[in-house]
Amino acid sequence: MNVSNSPSAMAVSGINQGFQRLAENTQNIIDPQSGQQLESLVDNTLAEKQVQASAKALKTYDEMIGSLIDVIA
Repeated sequence: MNVSNSPSAMAVSGINQGFQRLAENTQNIIDPQSGQQLESLVDNTLAEKQVQASAKALKTYDEMIGSLIDVIA
């Protein structure tokens, strides 16, 4: 199994992407000349949901691996 394509790697990537969106949106919000304050505020909500969903996926993967280890042991 390629580690970069594992469910845990994809979940971590989703978390990182969400935080990157939040950082970019924050720059747009504090720059009055960007003209993207409203769009950035709305996208922050979407980025928050992305991070939450990715974290839940990572937690579920962790629990599944834990269950498999318990079954094997």
